[in-house]
Amino acid sequence: MLKIAVYSEEKVMSPLLQEYMGIWQRDAGCVCAVRYYDNVHAIMVDMDLEGIYDVVVVYRSWDVADVLKKDRRVGSLVMIAAGINRRLYDIQPCYILYEPVNAANFKKVMTMAVEGSRDERRFTFVSGRVRYSVDSRSIMYFESELRRINLVTTEQKYVFYGSIGEMEKRMKVGYGGFIRPHESYLVNPDHVSRCTAHEMILTNGKSIHISATRRADVKRYYNELINC
Repeated sequence: MLKIAVYSEEKVMSPLLQEYMGIWQRDAGCVCAVRYYDNVHAIMVDMDLEGIYDVVVVYRSWDVADVLKKDRRVGSLVMIAAGINRRLYDIQPCYILYEPVNAANFKKVMTMAVEGSRDERRFTFVSGRVRYSVDSRSIMYFESELRRINLVTTEQKYVFYGSIGEMEKRMKVGYGGFIRPHESYLVNPDHVSRCTAHEMILTNGKSIHISATRRADVKRYYNELINC
C-alpha cells in the first residue's frame, strides 16, 4: 500500500486537498495510507517511527519542502506553489503544481509522482526499522562489515543488515553497472575517477583494492576504457 503525506499549514486548504486526494484514489483505483499534517515536527516524528513516504504533497511551505527533501525518506515530492519561486531549485527534483489547483491537474501530477516513486533507479532499504529510499545514481559503493552493509552515497552513509552477495544480485536487476572489485566491496563505476591494475580511486578520494581473483572481471568490465 502506498504511503502518502499531505502537508498544509493553511487550514482552509486541507479539506480541498483531502477531496482531491479522494478523487485521485477513486479514479486511479488504488487505496493509499494518507496522513495529513500542519506541523513539520509531527511528520518528521512519523518518518522516524515508520520510515519513508512514497509521496509527500506540500502546500506552499518551501522551507518544509526543503527539509523533507534533504531528509532522504521521501520517494517523490509534490510542491503546490502560488507561482514560480527561486526556492524551487533547492528542492529539485520534484513535481510542481501551480495554483489555481483543481481536481484534474492534481490527479495528473499525483499520477506522475507515484510513478516516479516506483522508479527502478531508487534503491530502498531498511535501517533501524526505518525505510529509506535513495537515488541509485548517488550510491558510490557498498562495503561489507560482518553482517552489516555500509552504504555510502555522495551525501551520506547508511548502515543496514545484509550481505554483499545479496547486494550484488540485487543491483544487477534494474540498476545495472555495479562492479565488485573485492569480496567486501560493490562499486558504482560512475564514481570511479581512476582505475589501475590494483586499485580503484573514487571521486571522493577513497582507494579500493582490486583483489587478484577479481582483477580479470574488472578489466573485462571496463573493456580497456579505463587504464586498468
